[in-house]
Amino acid sequence: MTNRPDQDARPRNRIRLPLWLPTAAVLLAWLVSGFYIVQGNQQAVVRRFGRLVRNDAGRVEISPSGLRWDLPWPLAQVDRVNTHEVRTLTIGLPEFGPELNGDAAASFLTDVDPAHQSQFLTGDRNILNLQVTVHYHVDAIDRFLFGESEPRARLRSLVESLVADTVSGSGVDFVYVHGRNRLRNVLVGHLAATLPEQQLGLVVDDVTVGAVYPPIQAKAEFLEVMNARAERETHINNARAYEGKRTFEREADAERTRLEAEGYRSRTVAAAQGEAARFNQLVTQIQREAQSGLQDYAAVRYLAMRRMYLDTIGAIFAKVAAKVVLDSGRPVDLTILRESGK
Repeated sequence: MTNRPDQDARPRNRIRLPLWLPTAAVLLAWLVSGFYIVQGNQQAVVRRFGRLVRNDAGRVEISPSGLRWDLPWPLAQVDRVNTHEVRTLTIGLPEFGPELNGDAAASFLTDVDPAHQSQFLTGDRNILNLQVTVHYHVDAIDRFLFGESEPRARLRSLVESLVADTVSGSGVDFVYVHGRNRLRNVLVGHLAATLPEQQLGLVVDDVTVGAVYPPIQAKAEFLEVMNARAERETHINNARAYEGKRTFEREADAERTRLEAEGYRSRTVAAAQGEAARFNQLVTQIQREAQSGLQDYAAVRYLAMRRMYLDTIGAIFAKVAAKVVLDSGRPVDLTILRESGK
């Protein structure tokens, strides 16, 4: 009988792994899970054992963008926030369009959360609905995440309070008609000055006053007032246009009259100066003839005065139609008529 070695007794080549290797692999995977990435538009803070990690100065350490490592969860936890994202907070509802009548809008409002309905009382005791949208971003993530439990709710309360204070100090005409831009500027300025004191970790970029409208029950009366105000403005503009036209015409007439007066003055002065020059020339001629001894002074003066008299009478008769009635048998001097061409 042949002896065969038992197959089960044959030696087998087996690879035996150390018992600690699986544990090491799990531990390594757990340590690798501590790596985290902070995007370029993010900031991160780390909590170790539930407490925020702080630097040597005692401030919360902010992790910038890049690949980072810290203790894996649950020993540490990373909170990342997009600090470049512009967030919006809207207070109030938009104005209902023409597709909703008064009954439909009123029934719709009954189903709306009262927290989203923003009605404000103006300084002259009118009620207006406002829709205000605040654009903001996160500035300090430690305050945003751990400073207040509800920073968005705090921001809403702050905006509503500022809007109520501003509207209550203004009339309905200012808010409803003219004051949207000024209301926006006031809100931006007040929020910029107030938010740092609240330590919410938020910065307001802009405020938009999207809608200002009266309550539905009083909308028709508001429209009548607006139409009357628009008609009044039309009449005022027409009156101002007519006033400007009449003022321009009056100034043009005054300028034309002034120019005519200046021309008449210049002509009159020139004529007077010419007459004075001729008179001076005549006086000089009389004096020369008297000094020459050809005629005595009285005769020369008489002839000169007669010549002046004839010139004056001729100038007067030249402007009128002259008729001469002659008495027969009496001599008449027709020198004036001959010289005047009559």
